[in-house]
Amino acid sequence: MLRLGVTEQGLTEIMAVAEHVASMAALAEGFRLRPDVPRLPDGPSTEVVPPIDEAEAGLAAQTLAEIRLWATDVLGVQHVPAFWRVLARHPRFLSATWAKDRLVLARGELDEAIKACAATAVAMNMHSAYCVAYVNPWVRRVVGLDDSGMVELGAAVMHYVSFNTIAHGMMLQPPFVDVRAGDFKPGGKLANAPGPGAPPGAGRHPMRRFDG
Repeated sequence: MLRLGVTEQGLTEIMAVAEHVASMAALAEGFRLRPDVPRLPDGPSTEVVPPIDEAEAGLAAQTLAEIRLWATDVLGVQHVPAFWRVLARHPRFLSATWAKDRLVLARGELDEAIKACAATAVAMNMHSAYCVAYVNPWVRRVVGLDDSGMVELGAAVMHYVSFNTIAHGMMLQPPFVDVRAGDFKPGGKLANAPGPGAPPGAGRHPMRRFDG
């Protein structure tokens, strides 16, 4: 990420997306929520905590109304997704989590498209059927992906799941530690280090060290 020109703020934004979507997936799977995007689920209920009816939202009504507008515009659905209607049983928690959602997933140093791809990757890696379905229309819309584009995104996720599994299984240490974004810029101590975004020829000198 730093090699590709992202600063420490951008790296923190990616971490925030990963943490937020992973926590959503944990709740959705823990409460056995059925995917309800793009359409409401059929069949017997599996939810261990049923979503509330919007008509009975009480103190959560204003926040659910905001979410409904967003869901209509971004997800293309005419209902508040079950995830948020479960949280509505605790109105203050709902409000705080929705505010965090808007902060974390909105454009910052990184644009919304990058964050949508990151959110999709996290949802897939968490094996969350609910969150994968939830973010699917968002990433398709904001990135402009068709089915082929989704497979391309999935291929990147598969590659890095494989990469991380092997690195973890072989107990590999990170190649760089205690680095800053400036280290990868021209003139920085890691400007010629190998990796994505590296200049042509970087890393072709096997005896060269990059530890400064």
